[in-house]
Amino acid sequence: MTPALPRLRPHQTEAADAALAAFASGERRATVVSACGTGKTLTAAHIADQTAGDGHVLVVVPTLELLAQTIQRWREAGRGGTAIGVSSMKQTTSGLSGEQAIMTTAPDAAAQLMKRARAAVTVFVTYGSLHRIRHLHEQHQIPAWDLVVIDEAHRATRRSDEGWGIIHDDAQIPAKLRLYMTATPRIFRTPAPASGLSSLFESMPDATMDRVDIFGPTVYRLGLADAIERKILADYRVVMPVIEDTDLRTILTAPPAGTSHHNGLRTAALHVAVLRAIADHDLRRVLVFHNRIAAAHAFARALPGTASQVTGDLTIPDLWSHAVDSTQRTWQRRSLLKDFDATSRRAVLSNVRVLNEGVDIPAIDAVVFAAARKSVIDAIQSIGRALRQQPGEGKKATLVIPVYLPDGASAHDVLAGTSFGGLWNILQALRAHDDTFLDRVAMPHSSGSTSRPTRKVHYHLPERALEIAHALGLEITLPPTGDWDQAHTSATAYHDTYGHLDVPAHYTGPDGFALGEWIGNQRTRHTIGRLSPEHRTALDALGMLWLPPEGDFPRMLDHARAWAAQHGHLAPPHDATHGGHRVGRWITECRRKAKAGILTPAQVQTLTDIDPWWNPPFTVTWRRFYAYAKAHVEQHGNGHVPNAYKTPDGVPLGQWISRQRNHFHTLHPAQAELLLAIHLGPYAASIYHGPRGTERDQGFREHLQAAVAYFTREGHLRVPARHVETLWSDHPVRLGAWIHKIRKDPGSLTEEERQALERVHMVWDPKLGTRRTPPADQTSTTTGRA
Repeated sequence: MTPALPRLRPHQTEAADAALAAFASGERRATVVSACGTGKTLTAAHIADQTAGDGHVLVVVPTLELLAQTIQRWREAGRGGTAIGVSSMKQTTSGLSGEQAIMTTAPDAAAQLMKRARAAVTVFVTYGSLHRIRHLHEQHQIPAWDLVVIDEAHRATRRSDEGWGIIHDDAQIPAKLRLYMTATPRIFRTPAPASGLSSLFESMPDATMDRVDIFGPTVYRLGLADAIERKILADYRVVMPVIEDTDLRTILTAPPAGTSHHNGLRTAALHVAVLRAIADHDLRRVLVFHNRIAAAHAFARALPGTASQVTGDLTIPDLWSHAVDSTQRTWQRRSLLKDFDATSRRAVLSNVRVLNEGVDIPAIDAVVFAAARKSVIDAIQSIGRALRQQPGEGKKATLVIPVYLPDGASAHDVLAGTSFGGLWNILQALRAHDDTFLDRVAMPHSSGSTSRPTRKVHYHLPERALEIAHALGLEITLPPTGDWDQAHTSATAYHDTYGHLDVPAHYTGPDGFALGEWIGNQRTRHTIGRLSPEHRTALDALGMLWLPPEGDFPRMLDHARAWAAQHGHLAPPHDATHGGHRVGRWITECRRKAKAGILTPAQVQTLTDIDPWWNPPFTVTWRRFYAYAKAHVEQHGNGHVPNAYKTPDGVPLGQWISRQRNHFHTLHPAQAELLLAIHLGPYAASIYHGPRGTERDQGFREHLQAAVAYFTREGHLRVPARHVETLWSDHPVRLGAWIHKIRKDPGSLTEEERQALERVHMVWDPKLGTRRTPPADQTSTTTGRA
C-alpha cells in the first residue's frame, strides 16, 4: 500500500470528495475547477490514492518544469511505487534522483519498467509527449489506466481527436477514469451581440470546457473570489498608474535607450510604474510579465539604472533585477529563482511565459503586466502567481497594470487605442473570474500623507484614471485589431482567394493577420453603431456578412456536405476545415446539441442523410478509420493487410484492423456489425487462449477457426448441417456437422471453449436464432485525409 497522504485542507477535501462521489456514481470523467494556487496537485494525488492505490496512474502536465515539480509533489504527498517521467527531459536535467522517478524519452523503456513493477505505477508525461503514451498502448498492449489526471486541462481544449487532444480518446489512450483539473476552464472573447443591444453590452464568456461528453461534469468549483473570501488566496489590489512623458522628464535625468520593440520612453514609463508601485505599497518581490524575450532582458538590465537616478521617494539604490526565459538552461532558471528568493534586497524578476502555469516560485508581493496578455487564460494564470499565500498569512497582493501616455496623446486616445485594449483584456479577465474586482481597483483620491507619494501623485492626473475606471465598469471598449489598411488588405486577399468574405471566427491569414477576429470586431462595431460609413462601404464591396455564418445551420450544412463528399464520412477531426470553415468544430457542436435535445428532428435527419454514423455510439476516431477500411476493402476485395500497412495518406490502417480483430468481442454491437458488413471479423486466436497440446485441442481450434471464417462472411453461426468450410486450399472442415454435434452435447466443451463460440454469436438452440442483417451504410467509397 502507498504511504498515507498528508492531511488535506478543507477546500481540497471538498474537491476530492466531489470527484470521488462522481466516480462512485458511475461517471468516468470529471472536472475540478479551482483557482490558481489552491493546491490542485495534492488534491489529485489524494484522489489517485483512493481510486488507484496500487494501480496504474497517468499524470499529464503542459511543461517540462511542471513535470519535474509534479513528480516531486506527488512523492511528497505519499505516492509510492514506480514513478516514470516520459518526456524530452533527461534524468540529469530533471534534478530528480532515480528513486524519485526514472526519466525516459523511449516508450519501449517505459513499457518494460511498467511490466517489471510490482506495485503502484505512476507515469508523468508532458502534453507534447502524449504520442509516446499512445505508442505504449499500440505496441506493448499496456492495459487501460486506472486513472488519468489531466492537469492544466484548458490546454487540451483545442483538438478533440488529435495532437494534445488525444488524451480524451479511449481508442488511443484508454482509461477507466479521467480527472481534469484547471483554474481557467473558459476563454473569454467579445461575441457579436444581437441587433439592438446598446453600448452597455459586455463581454460574455464562451465556454470551452462545457463539453460533458469530453470533460465530464464539473463536480467542484472554487473561484477566485471564493478562494479569497475563504482566505485560501491572498486578497489583492489593482493599481493602474498613468505615466506621461511629462512625468518622465520630471523624474528622470536620462531616459533609457530604445530597443527594436520598445522606445526608450515607453521602457522608462514601465520602470517608473514598477518603482511607484514598490514605493507606494512597500513591495519586496515583484514579478513582471513580458511578451518578448528581448524586451524582458532589456527591461531587467536597465531597471537598476532607472531606480538609482529617479528623484524623490522612488529611488532604490541597490535593486536586484534579472530576467528568466525559455531559452535559458534549466539550471540557470533555477539559480535565478533561488537568488530571487534568497536576496534581502528589493527584487524584480522579469519573465516571458515560463512562470505562468503551476511552476512553484518564491512568494511574491506583486505582478506587473509590462505588455498586454493576448490570452485571457495567460492573464489569469499570471495573476495567480501573486495570490499564493501560506495558511493564515493574510497578505495583500498588488497587480500593476501601467498605462503609458506618449507626448501629445489624450485619455481618449488611450481608451480607443490598442494599448488600452491590453488593459481591457486583463481587467476583463479579472471581471470574469472575480465579480468583485472593481472593489479592489485602487481609485485615485487626495491624501494628506507626505511620507510616500499620494494616490494623486501615483496617478498624476486623477481624472484620467477615473475615465479608465468608468469605461471598465460601464461601457464596452472596442480596440481595433491592427491597422485598418492592413486589415483591409488581408480581407481583400481572402476575398480574392475564396470569392466571399465568409471568414471563420478564428481564421488567421497567410500574412499572420487575425482576420476572423477582426471581422467579428467589425460586426460588433456595426451592430452598436460604431463603424464608420466609409468602412462599411468598403466591407460591403467585399461581400461582408453582417451575421456570423457559424450561426447559420443551412450554410454550415453545405460546408459539411462538401467535406463529407470529399472524405467519405461526416466524422471530421475537431480542427478540420473546408474553405477555411471550421466544419469539425461545427459537427462536434451538433453532436453536443443532439445529445442535449437541442437539434430539431429535421436537422438531425439532414445530417443523417449525409452520413448515418455522423453521431455514432462510439468514438468519431473509430468512424474515420472505418471509412478508410471500407474504402480499402471495396477497392481491393478484402481487408487482409499487413500490420505495418499504411494508406497512401499515411493512415496506419493495418494496425487499426489488427486491433479491431484482436478485440472484436469488446466492441460496441454497432461497430461489430459495421466490420462484419465489410467481412472483417475476429481472429480465432484472440477469442480463445486454451490449450493446444492434444489432438482434441487441435481439433477444437480448427473448428473454431472455421466457425470464425463462416461468421465473418455470413454474420451468424446458423450453419447448415451439411456445410463444409474450406479454411485454405484443399483443407475442408465439416463445420455444419460439428456445430450440430456440440449443440446436442454442449457439456463436451469446456467453459472457455463455450465462451469462445459465444463471442461469434453461437446459437445453441437454432429455433431461437435469428439472422442478423448488416447495417445500411451510405458512406461514399472515397476517403481522404481527415
